[in-house]
Amino acid sequence: MNELDKALQHFKKVDPILHKTALKHKMKISRPAEIRGQTRLFSALAESVVSQQLSLKAGATIWMRLKKICGGKVTPESVMKTSLPRLQKAGLSSAKVRTLKELAKATRDGLHLPALKKRTPEEATEELTKIWGIGPWTCEMFLLFALNHPDIFSARDLGLVRSMETLYGLKRNLPLSKLEAIAACWSPYRSLACRILWKARDSKGS
Repeated sequence: MNELDKALQHFKKVDPILHKTALKHKMKISRPAEIRGQTRLFSALAESVVSQQLSLKAGATIWMRLKKICGGKVTPESVMKTSLPRLQKAGLSSAKVRTLKELAKATRDGLHLPALKKRTPEEATEELTKIWGIGPWTCEMFLLFALNHPDIFSARDLGLVRSMETLYGLKRNLPLSKLEAIAACWSPYRSLACRILWKARDSKGS
């Protein structure tokens, strides 16, 4: 039995609503390829910073501009050597530019992103949030998509929240603790549950 089948079996036991939704989108859901290496992980984390509080389309547009400004690749070196005004030309706020600069400086000073794969989510989050401007949502996206952690849930992600509200008939803007309590039963497959919820929302909006 593969991991997807194990997860679906688990959802069937603990959450029939999520299980039904998962079956509907089963063929469209796959675990992302593992991202390896300091430079590629830096780029993934930088992209999460860029995407903070933006729509997918807006985040993707600014990211493409940033890559062009950085010579085709967003690396610690390209961020460090690019001036603040040029980075802002991509459409980044001054706060996000500062965060990218601080992240590049942290990697230069010894932050080894691949090592975070061996840390718990809590330990990785503690390490990353030491960097100015990096908060829980950015860490959750990095853990889920870049480090490929199987058991991450982000109650701060608006897309996930709206999908849960629709799927479970919840009131708008419940406290994070309420959403996390609902998601607790999905463990140890919360990352897959997130992908199912995103896919359900995308399909509804298409």
